[in-house]
Amino acid sequence: MEKDEKNIRGVLEKIVFKNPDSGYMVGRIRLEDDELVTVVGKVFELQCGEELEIQGRWIVNKTYGKQFEIKKVKAHTPSTTIGIENYLGSGLIKGVGPVVAKKIVEKFGKKTLDILDDDPERLSVIEGIGQKRIKQIIKSWQKHKKIREVMIFLQSYGISSTYSAKIYNTYGENAVSVIKINPYRLAEDIFGIGFKTADDIARKVGIPEDSIFRIKAGIIYLLHRAEDNGHCFLPVEEILAVSTDFLRIDLSIINNAIRELQEEEKIIIVKDGEGNKIYRSNLYRSEVFVSKKILELIGIDDNKDNRTGRESLYRRLIGEMADADGILLDAIQVNAIIMALTERIMIITGSPGTGKSTILNFIIKILEREKKKFMMAAPTGRASKRMTETTGRESKTIHRLLNFNPKLNKFLKDEDNPIDADIIIIDEASMIDIRLMRNLLSAIKSDSSLIFVGDIDQLPSVGPGYVLGDLINSGNIPVCELKKIYRQEGQSQIIRNAHKVRDGQFPYIKNKDSEDFFFLEKNDPEEVVNLILHLLTNKIPSSFGMDPLNDVQVLVPTNKGVCGVINLNSRIQKILNPGSTGLLHGNRWFRVGDKVIQLKNNYNKGIYNGDIGIITSIDMELNEASIEYDGRKVDYSFYEMDEINHSYAISIHKSQGSEFKCVIIPLLTSHYMLLQRNLLYTALTRARELAILVGSKKAIGMAVNKNIVEKRFTSLKELIQV
Repeated sequence: MEKDEKNIRGVLEKIVFKNPDSGYMVGRIRLEDDELVTVVGKVFELQCGEELEIQGRWIVNKTYGKQFEIKKVKAHTPSTTIGIENYLGSGLIKGVGPVVAKKIVEKFGKKTLDILDDDPERLSVIEGIGQKRIKQIIKSWQKHKKIREVMIFLQSYGISSTYSAKIYNTYGENAVSVIKINPYRLAEDIFGIGFKTADDIARKVGIPEDSIFRIKAGIIYLLHRAEDNGHCFLPVEEILAVSTDFLRIDLSIINNAIRELQEEEKIIIVKDGEGNKIYRSNLYRSEVFVSKKILELIGIDDNKDNRTGRESLYRRLIGEMADADGILLDAIQVNAIIMALTERIMIITGSPGTGKSTILNFIIKILEREKKKFMMAAPTGRASKRMTETTGRESKTIHRLLNFNPKLNKFLKDEDNPIDADIIIIDEASMIDIRLMRNLLSAIKSDSSLIFVGDIDQLPSVGPGYVLGDLINSGNIPVCELKKIYRQEGQSQIIRNAHKVRDGQFPYIKNKDSEDFFFLEKNDPEEVVNLILHLLTNKIPSSFGMDPLNDVQVLVPTNKGVCGVINLNSRIQKILNPGSTGLLHGNRWFRVGDKVIQLKNNYNKGIYNGDIGIITSIDMELNEASIEYDGRKVDYSFYEMDEINHSYAISIHKSQGSEFKCVIIPLLTSHYMLLQRNLLYTALTRARELAILVGSKKAIGMAVNKNIVEKRFTSLKELIQV
């Protein structure tokens, strides 16, 4: 013990703040002489009521005064009735909250914990505790004892309580051996734990820097990181250069690791005219499968002999339907409809307002008239719902279309059990990455046709690949590009400005001439935030009659900074959903009524990356929160709450495939790293009735003028051309 360090003993009465990511806690300890003191520091999973032995030192915080800074802590299960009651009522055991804990301790007193260990069935004598809850309590108590043993080991190496819980939930009692042998498995198996965290843990448990586990995991991590940026592969020269620098290891060791990964079939190296390409195996196989399936569809022409007659028939039928509905179609639209009805695969691309929905409705009516079986789908729930609204016909997410089974972790629709449809129509095709395209095409019957509808000028898919762009740019697939604006006779300022941005022109920002697009100039980030709050709470509800929670979405280029997603969510929550209660997860308060967004695909829950919902309940006894997504309730354990974030403000990337009545877009020169033409274009085209740009003219100009779209490393276009 160092000279100024001391030991104190006491009972943990209250956890004021706890960051599960770092393990940092602020708590109140009742000392043996009854003094209440504040303790701070990184600790393992402590519960109120536990008796603590703490080694540390006294410090004076300028804001909060005298505190005891924790260096080491040893916890003992409580021995007093008050301590036991606080311990059980802290949320430790699923099914036991403060009320139930009080009843149990009143009945069994200091023997309560022994009863839970040895004879938990005796809980049945307590009124209000039935067999169902007893089973839940037994299971949770036993799990708690096991997880505590594992957590003490993990957190002795500085692993936070949240990561410790995830590690235990993944590996159970094998968690300790996994950490000791190959902690890099964590990066592959557990959401939220990446290579850097696993590397930090490995260093703490004594895994050497030149461990083959580390080198192979580092290479896979770098390929994963490339996929996060949209790439399907990296040039071998690039992966060698980056990995030697990143891992601080000699090139010879890197090459050995690459050879082992090849032997294990985790990576594939392809040599072609463009050089050597290194893929993770599943992505290589996805690109090859997609290209072969596309080439099969292109090569089939069942209608060759009677194509002219069918085209003539459709042209006459389209004319009759257009006259009956009072719709005037031009030659491009008519040709798009005919192409969709006669080709095995085709693409309709165009900006909002160019008539994609009109064409789609004509196609659907003719298919119904011919009694053809068709199905419609889109990559996200919101895009699918919008497709249903514009066509009046059922649309599904692609995952539902492919009948994903979470228990088996696979799509039930595949080559052996294909989709039963003559024609499959996919909207928002720009969002489809190479993996999802592979799963979709594997479920297409040999005699089915495919129609892709999308906007090539939108941001590309979040996942790897440039699927829609590669299909179009291959030159081998029939494409109908729509350019003329039809919606609202071209008077929508949102659409006109979106097209201006797309074409590299500065948008029209004179507010007096617009009813649906407004620019409010502010150059200071804090002033922008304050103006957004005013718009949400005052101007938009009073002038446009819109609900700030359900009708308005703030879309932001970046997560960080004063005008970033994180800060805006915190500020907006304080205005739209204030309160002092709720669930503290990390440094975020989740409250009933909060607007939230799912951050990853969760197939078990049937919720996907980008889905937006509202928290409807938080149960501190069951350790669960319920979130409603479009009328469907989904339950989350508290350990799963890192899968969601507040969504009062979201990134523009997360908004793909969605449409909102109103969008507010802050745009400042401080966003310069991300300002890009397709980013602003995507944000504007999310607005259905009202778009408000808040920020500086210079930032708008920077976005409009920057059209250097970073090339993604993909081979799909070349594979289709071959």
